[in-house]
Amino acid sequence: MKATKLKLTPILLGSLFIAGCKTLTVVPHAVSCNVNAELLAGKCAEPKPIANNTTYAALIDIMQADRKALRECSVTADTLRDAIKRCNQATDEYNKKIDAINNTK
Repeated sequence: MKATKLKLTPILLGSLFIAGCKTLTVVPHAVSCNVNAELLAGKCAEPKPIANNTTYAALIDIMQADRKALRECSVTADTLRDAIKRCNQATDEYNKKIDAINNTK
């Protein structure tokens, strides 16, 4: 009986130490925002050249085409900016939650 108590004592003490230890949660921060590569690779169209003998009708057509290209480029730039902004906000919120988890004692 005494031998059994001597064998159980270290096991019970070890269990108490393990149960009394707090686990440390360490979670890494989010590091990057993945933005669609197509948006990053896109470039705005260059304005079309106007020849010296261009008629007024052709000039209007060129102007309208350039205006349309500029509008499309603006939409793409706005979409890219908004995507990066949303991603950065989500990353910041995630990192704050991670910091709160890591700082719990």
